[in-house]
Amino acid sequence: MRSEGLSTGEAARLCSVKPDTVLKWIKSGRLAATRTAGGHYRIDKGDLAVLIPPRAACDVLGPETPAGGHSPLRCWEYLSRPGAIRDECRRCVVYQIRSAWCFRVATDLGCDIGQKKSFCASPCEDCPYYRRVSGLTTNVLVITSDTEFVDALGAGDGTLTLRFARNAYEASAVIAAFRAAFVVVDDDLIADGQHDLIDHLIADTRLPGVRIVLGVSGGGGARPRVPLHDGVVSVVEKPFGQDRIVEVVGQFPVEPAPPTDAA
Repeated sequence: MRSEGLSTGEAARLCSVKPDTVLKWIKSGRLAATRTAGGHYRIDKGDLAVLIPPRAACDVLGPETPAGGHSPLRCWEYLSRPGAIRDECRRCVVYQIRSAWCFRVATDLGCDIGQKKSFCASPCEDCPYYRRVSGLTTNVLVITSDTEFVDALGAGDGTLTLRFARNAYEASAVIAAFRAAFVVVDDDLIADGQHDLIDHLIADTRLPGVRIVLGVSGGGGARPRVPLHDGVVSVVEKPFGQDRIVEVVGQFPVEPAPPTDAA
């Protein structure tokens, strides 16, 4: 039996937008949809995937990842681009033995940094994966010149550590000392001519596996100004608070490490 497809509410949740926005996409011709006998819209998942790529990366990383995309991620999954595990990870003994916690292997081998400094260029405390597994705050870089948006992000519950930049130049300077796991990019910057911003973020070797959250202006079903690719994991109408970022971070679960055995 053929599936009836997604409702506008279900599509909105997948896209992190309001149902009214999905309706506007349909009426403007941006999103294909059919109508039920009762007059409700139904959206094919394939049509939605073209518009907003899947946010869960773990179901396309490789055959060793369980199907479904919701199992806890290992370090080589968390720090890789969807669909392509980093060469550095493939060469690492942790990936080769499928160890759950790279930092534990490093400790057992007596290494101060990574695996004898061969693959990890920074201390574990700077690693986005280690911070998640250890219950530390997740580093998030927000790139926007919109002061109202900055104010809306406000204070959170201590789950995130935020840094701000007003443009690509400032963002590069922040990244030099701040290893972000997620970057929130204001789509309005694209209108200001910074079209390559997202591509540069994803290609930056200082940000392995970085995931992009695109903040778009609401009211009128505004569409992103850049083609969405696997680096953009969520599109959210701004302004929004830190809780929305926390929701996106939670879509990439990690397995907490057990306490270190007492000596």
